[in-house]
Amino acid sequence: MTTIRDVAELAGVSIATISRVLNNKGKVSEETAERVRAIVKELGYVYVQQPLKRRQVVSKPQGIFAIILPTLSNPYFAELLDIVEQEVQYLGRSLLVYNSRGDAQRELGLLNICKQQKIDGLFIVPSSNKPEYIATLNQQPFPVVSLTQLHAELTSVAVDHAEGGAQVAEHLVSMGHTRIGYLGPADEGEQKFTGFRNKLADLRIPLPAERIIDTTDTSIPELSVQLNAYLDQHAALPFSAIFVFNDYSAQLVIEVLQSRGHRVPEDVLVVGFDNTLIAQVMNISSVAQPIREIGRLGFQEMMRLTGQHAAERDTHHLILSPRLVLRNSSVRVVKKVL
Repeated sequence: MTTIRDVAELAGVSIATISRVLNNKGKVSEETAERVRAIVKELGYVYVQQPLKRRQVVSKPQGIFAIILPTLSNPYFAELLDIVEQEVQYLGRSLLVYNSRGDAQRELGLLNICKQQKIDGLFIVPSSNKPEYIATLNQQPFPVVSLTQLHAELTSVAVDHAEGGAQVAEHLVSMGHTRIGYLGPADEGEQKFTGFRNKLADLRIPLPAERIIDTTDTSIPELSVQLNAYLDQHAALPFSAIFVFNDYSAQLVIEVLQSRGHRVPEDVLVVGFDNTLIAQVMNISSVAQPIREIGRLGFQEMMRLTGQHAAERDTHHLILSPRLVLRNSSVRVVKKVL
């Protein structure tokens, strides 16, 4: 089989010259070119032009990050945003802020926008715990860090929500209550709920379906409608203590109960989650999350991921400890006059 080396030897020129003639590129005298073509024809050499290799484009860091939150009206997420933004700006980067409004479909659209913006990395509080949705987040072209929620496939920074729910259960039972309720998302992916339910079971306290107010839409107007509809269906209050999945909603629960003549904590105990400014001002017992540590550690994880090649990125889970802060909504304070 004739090779390009055979042609070069017979023509008395270099292989590079043969290549220039066959590709019609570079400077070669007409006499040499004609001699090369004649030898190629004589030897029956078939030249197959190799496709040009595309130069691999390595995208340079843009210095832009993004964060997707389920709401901006909840003080807890507003504080989380403030911390992440401070960390980003400290290194001279920019942060794009998006509100998914708790809608997974809207969140998918925001992910496409992030791709178009060619961001370096995404912080997110996912609107859905479904495995297929988390898998979609894990397939993005940029690193993703989940904040306040733990997901096996994603690098995550959060408190142990199950432990937080368990602490609430222990507290309410220790206060002598057995008719205990829950308001919030009540699926198996909601770790606050599962931790709360499982600890009640350990303490042999039932949590029947009639005392669970399962909320799929967590917006305040919808929660108000759902809670009032639930209470209208019961002549007497079904629970003497209730765990509410966040402080924002706990404040609503207290307002609705008081508007119906129920006293807090004399008639019913209420405990929230997050320990936001709302809980502190309204004297609501709540599970505290170290929000500043979550934001800072989340940013550190993002810096680690962006400093690695995509194939080398590994998944870290940073799990922090929650702490139940007791206030007047679940502990009756008796003041003695001296």
